[in-house]
Amino acid sequence: MTDPQDSTRRAFLGTTATLGTLALAGCSSDDESGATATDAPTDTPTMTDEPTDTPTPEPMAAPDVPLLNYALTLEHLENAFYREGLETFSDDELMNADALSNFGQEIRMEVPEYLATAGAHEAAHVTALSDTIEQLNGTPVSEGEYDFGYETPTEFLGVAQALENTGVAAYAGAAPQVVNNDVLAAAAGIHSVEARHAGFLNLVNGDMPFPNAVDEAQSISEVLDIASQFITSEVDPSVYETGDDRPTHDRKADDDTTDVNVLNYALTLEHLENAFYREGLETFNDDELMNADALSVYGDEVRMAVPDHLRVVGEHEAAHVTALTDTVNQLGGDPVMEAEYDFGYETPSEFLGVAQALENTGVAAYKGAAPTVSNDAVFNAAISIHSVEARHASFLNELNATSPFPNGVDEPQTMSEVEDVASQFIVN
Repeated sequence: MTDPQDSTRRAFLGTTATLGTLALAGCSSDDESGATATDAPTDTPTMTDEPTDTPTPEPMAAPDVPLLNYALTLEHLENAFYREGLETFSDDELMNADALSNFGQEIRMEVPEYLATAGAHEAAHVTALSDTIEQLNGTPVSEGEYDFGYETPTEFLGVAQALENTGVAAYAGAAPQVVNNDVLAAAAGIHSVEARHAGFLNLVNGDMPFPNAVDEAQSISEVLDIASQFITSEVDPSVYETGDDRPTHDRKADDDTTDVNVLNYALTLEHLENAFYREGLETFNDDELMNADALSVYGDEVRMAVPDHLRVVGEHEAAHVTALTDTVNQLGGDPVMEAEYDFGYETPSEFLGVAQALENTGVAAYKGAAPTVSNDAVFNAAISIHSVEARHASFLNELNATSPFPNGVDEPQTMSEVEDVASQFIVN
């Protein structure tokens, strides 16, 4: 007999977003003025008697094309990796990988379908990035030839973990260089999905899903050095060169929101999350958390790890509070203070459910706000906290029997939308 909870979980596994063109409507201009190909002059040109042999110049590629091709190179690699691996190993082989031997049946049964979902995301990213590059008058790089070096399902899972964590670092390193704000917003949504993938793969490989409070960024050259271990075809590095005449980004939204405003907005959320974990971990002991009804389908390996993982998440939120407070002070602002809260949970399972809601809201909040941060140092920190929130959310989704990565691109929320969510818990 099929467990109803298994059926519900399977329904989540098949959910992937149709990305289309990464929500980049308005990004098809060949300059940064916002004009598109449809913004042609409306005056009828005067016909001359003498024809001209002057050829029509090819439109110049937009300045973000090299960065998009860099991302596309990585997405091609990941797409090919999952496609080939899932053709190589059957579901039974993956479920019985030595790396999963300490996990109960619930986790092992999920792995093949979660890997298929991650592969579908990477394939969608390839299509979307290719379409966007063409809209920006560029030429998308093609898929290469690869040798991923795995021979067993366990080695396949290990390479998957390495590739996804590299993807997180790659997007964090490239995002600050993006000129077009629509491209940046889409890249942030992919960045956090890569982090969700990475968090789950860390977990099944026996590692901490979220090893750091702030994810590290890597440069294009550092990432290409890693990718070159798997690419056997020739790579032309010139396609990733951005040039010295590259325009300066203008991330600031057309409103009165300052960087201090954005930082205090983020600090409000981090105060809330910090207080939530601090109070929850004082309310419930380890045995109560391990025996939460929400975790009843899991084996000992997952349940025993939950209290320590939650403590690490709480430490991350506390570190974010400290870092954001210090930064607001450095910029001459007044940091918002911690409020009083009522989180409404009464049982360990309800505590885990609220944690899931808060972490996914945090992902949407950082995605919505980061592209309007002007200061480069502040933006770099925000985008790297954004992916850590996504790692947290992936883990909490898993504990609450939903897909760690339900969409191919994470959606943003506006400040007012996030404040509406937070206000349900703030009592003063």
